[in-house]
Amino acid sequence: MLYLENSRLKIAIQEPGELYRGSRFDWTGFVSQITLDGSVNFCVPEQLEEGKGTGGLGFCNEFGMEKPIGYDDIRPGEEFPKIGVGLLKKDTEEAYDFFKAYDVNPVETEIRQDDNSITFDLTSSSESDYSYRLVKKISLKVNRLTYSYQLKNTGKLPIHTNEYSHNFIGINNQAIGSGYRLTIPNMEDIDIAVGSISKSANQLTWEETPEADFYASISWNETAADYNWDLYNNEVGAGVKELSDFKPSKVALWGYTHVVCPELFIDIDLEPGETKKWERVYEFYQEDEKTTII
Repeated sequence: MLYLENSRLKIAIQEPGELYRGSRFDWTGFVSQITLDGSVNFCVPEQLEEGKGTGGLGFCNEFGMEKPIGYDDIRPGEEFPKIGVGLLKKDTEEAYDFFKAYDVNPVETEIRQDDNSITFDLTSSSESDYSYRLVKKISLKVNRLTYSYQLKNTGKLPIHTNEYSHNFIGINNQAIGSGYRLTIPNMEDIDIAVGSISKSANQLTWEETPEADFYASISWNETAADYNWDLYNNEVGAGVKELSDFKPSKVALWGYTHVVCPELFIDIDLEPGETKKWERVYEFYQEDEKTTII
């Protein structure tokens, strides 16, 4: 286990392969708990019942959920890259399924740590001529957590994929219900595919604890806003905002009885030799805070 800590935040980060060894989520920067001011916890597991779900926990990201690199170009028995995980073995001609547990040949990762940050540095190549280098840095500054990504295509073929963070949030383990509100300033509309969510202007709420999964797609406008989303629990008096400044290619919302997961996707299109950089920024706060000192 790795830790980052300052006067406001304490972050627990799993070392690659320490807790999570699945084929879905990036093994690097797998944040299993975030504690604000020693009293407010934000991270919960994907599922409370053992054996269910895909092993998600806290703040963990995924590359290629909808755009697996090179999967369609190889035969069963051959391997394809999953960024941040390693090489996955294709076992059938069926379409890629991110829920499925593929055999993993893990990528080796170098870890560097200082007082305020942890950096994960990894390079992966495959027989199909896809290769990349990912440098991911997690840093703290007062009550902000920042993920900085630098992805370079070091192979011979273009990389077309996407990335998002699956934020498994349950503030102080409070069940989802009337205590929560999710504000999304740039939300134009919401398409609720599964479950029940109440909408009023740019705010989403739940009248009672959901009995099953809820899932929705959110249409996004480009109006300037100070944050992308803000999840607040009025019973705890605390919340978290995402301040990432990239334009999302897709916005989704998933949750269950105990968890809310706002998800902002980013598209990645890299020709050989090209590099893409982006950041995900989260601000954690308590009710009485008026401003953040950066």
